Amino acid sequence: MNDFRARRVVAVAISSLVVAALASCGVNKKEVETAKTSVYDAEFAIVFSAAVAAIRELYPRVEEDARTGVIKTAWHQVKYNDPGADDPKSVRSRDQTAGVGAASPGGALGHNPSLARRVNFIRFDVHVAGGRPWRVRVIGTASQLEPGNALPTELRGANKPHWLPGRVDALTVAIHRRLSKYAQPAPKIIEVEEEPPPKAQVGGDIPDGAREIAQAIVAAIQTRDYDALRATCADDVLWSLGAAPGVDGAMAMWQADPGVFAQMQKAIAAGCAQDGEDVVCPAGAARGAWQLRIARRGSAWKLAAFLTVE
Repeated sequence: MNDFRARRVVAVAISSLVVAALASCGVNKKEVETAKTSVYDAEFAIVFSAAVAAIRELYPRVEEDARTGVIKTAWHQVKYNDPGADDPKSVRSRDQTAGVGAASPGGALGHNPSLARRVNFIRFDVHVAGGRPWRVRVIGTASQLEPGNALPTELRGANKPHWLPGRVDALTVAIHRRLSKYAQPAPKIIEVEEEPPPKAQVGGDIPDGAREIAQAIVAAIQTRDYDALRATCADDVLWSLGAAPGVDGAMAMWQADPGVFAQMQKAIAAGCAQDGEDVVCPAGAARGAWQLRIARRGSAWKLAAFLTVE
């Protein structure tokens, strides 16, 4: 048996053992929820050793580091080669029925179709973290080897396979079962919804739309939400008398000198006033002082300029 075939036999054997072990767990939703919401009141060495043992039983190739509390598995082949497809035994039977097998690797297409299918792999990072009582967090990652590719591609986002969460749950439960006598419910974290900060007070007899854009400018600066600040600006906003107008240049220069934002807030806090069809903040700014101008662009009010008074 050549080296490639030997490795493949070992991989399939390990995969079959893993799937059998998972099936024997008899995992149910209630047990999964209990495992996910448990912490373990025992010495770190007990929790860490139990986690390593549970992982090794299902995924034999493991790297462990007790200093960091992290256990990493190697990539292990998943039994099913295609998402939702038959298991390898059924695939072999279908290939043999079609007259393709080990004795006739060429077939009509010149290769064994079973071997040409995509091959899926899985690995885990398990973290024993916190302090006594300890939390155990299981993170699973999937990858897929396409025919003709040298290396597998990690499956993320919408490409995550449907079988990944179930295997993560199974490993979580396997660890929990070894530590069940030390388990206790994790403290519930009560999330308090933060109230939005009150809108900035903008003094002066100015149109409501202009007041709202001034308040939006202050809010964006306070939260450092530069996308929101950009949205308040006119496309042709003036940011320097010696430079071409434009929001791209303005945002780049303002972010390079955060002191400008403090001046913006100071200008608005000083109060605003109507100046012809525009609004300026503050009104009657002295020579050399910063002044912010809000003007209409179509039906909307926008930050039209922020300059020092000449």
